[in-house]
Amino acid sequence: MEYIAEAQGLWYEGNNTWLRLIQNHPIILPIRLCDNHIKQLMFVEDYFNSSTRIRRGRIYERTDKDVWPNSNVAHYPYSDSLHMENPFRANRSYKAAENTLPIDSEVILGKNDSESYWTVVLSEKIDLDVHYLTLKSKTYFGVLPEIIPDSMPEADRESILMALEAVVRAAPIQAPQPVIDACLNATCRMICAKYPASNPDGKKDLGKMVKWLNGNRFQAHGDAADLVRFLHSRAKANAAADRDTRPVSQQDANLAVDAVAFLLQDFGWGVTNA
Repeated sequence: MEYIAEAQGLWYEGNNTWLRLIQNHPIILPIRLCDNHIKQLMFVEDYFNSSTRIRRGRIYERTDKDVWPNSNVAHYPYSDSLHMENPFRANRSYKAAENTLPIDSEVILGKNDSESYWTVVLSEKIDLDVHYLTLKSKTYFGVLPEIIPDSMPEADRESILMALEAVVRAAPIQAPQPVIDACLNATCRMICAKYPASNPDGKKDLGKMVKWLNGNRFQAHGDAADLVRFLHSRAKANAAADRDTRPVSQQDANLAVDAVAFLLQDFGWGVTNA
């Protein structure tokens, strides 16, 4: 059985008979299901990618075992005199969780004012003990406002969320053109959902939807959508040669993302931070 244990602010790992000091201070966070305060579980992070918003790590549950023979505890690179008492006593310890969290379940990492929301996308058991979880963030890490899905029209919710997810995936790592392309698609889907009359047959391009918005006195929304349309036109491969314009830049891509964020907040579909 694998264990992790904390003593004097340092973390150790091993099994029920020996422990070694974890030299690089690990990222260890409480984890729980959103709708259930189950046993005290801890998530030990092994991998994190801020671009894909993927986390991978092991889960442990609280245990009463807190004593190991001092001779079986490796404190390297510190002196073994770090803990003079025998036996070695941990302030708290956790064993490999006996059960994992279900795939597709929503979980919370952290506690109090520093919580974040994640979805379990993969659960694996390695060797005989440890459950590994792969988590996908439900938050957008500042690329877009946090979404309020229940405020979106139910019939269009899934397609809008997929389009916004494409924006968030593209924004940190892609060149400006694919980011702007993703913003155009998201803008079209949002406007069609918010104003079905702007595109009743689903065949109009964004330019025609902008005319409808302006004609019906939704000027701010029309301006934001027109900005995305204009940047998308500039991003086309032949635009610079045909119109003598500069290539689109990362700042242009950021502007397109900001326009999508503006529409989200103005439609009441995204959280507005004061």
